[in-house]
Amino acid sequence: MKTVAGIFDSRIVADTAVAELLDVGFTKDNISLIMSEQTKKTFFSSTDDEANRTAKGATTGAVLGGALGALVAGLTVAGTLVTSGGALLLSGPIVAVLSGAGAGGVVGGLAGALTRAGFAADEASRFEEEIKRGKAVVVVHADTEEKVSRAKVALQHCGAMLKAA
Repeated sequence: MKTVAGIFDSRIVADTAVAELLDVGFTKDNISLIMSEQTKKTFFSSTDDEANRTAKGATTGAVLGGALGALVAGLTVAGTLVTSGGALLLSGPIVAVLSGAGAGGVVGGLAGALTRAGFAADEASRFEEEIKRGKAVVVVHADTEEKVSRAKVALQHCGAMLKAA
C-alpha cells in the first residue's frame, strides 16, 4: 500500500480536497486525517459560518459540514494519540497503522510513530512540524500506481503541499 499526503492550513481547502478524492473514486476507508486537538477546534469552531462550508461535500458532511467533516466526525471514535507535543486526533486507516507501530506509548512523538509505521523519517518530521503549526495532514492510501496518480492530481489541484511515500 502506498500513501500520498497533502498538508492543509485551511479547513475549506482540506474539505475541497477530501471531496475531490471522494469524487475520483476513493472512499472514506482510503483517507486518513491527522490534526492536533487545537487545529480541530480552529477548523471546526462553533462560530464557523455555514456559508463557508463546501457545498460539494455537503451530502456526506454530517453536522460539521463537508467531506472533511465526515472524517472528523469519526475522530472521537477513531483515535487519539498523546505525544509530548499534545494530543493528536487521527481518523481512517492511519489509526491501525500507528497502532501496529506501537504508537500507544509514543516516546519519539508523532514523527517517531510515523517512521515506525513506514513513513520516511524526513517526511514524518515534516508532518509533525506542520501539525504543530496548526495544519492538518490528509493521507490517501492507494493500492495501485493509477490510484496514487489520481490522489496526487486531486491533492495538487486543491493546492496541497504534497508528499508521496
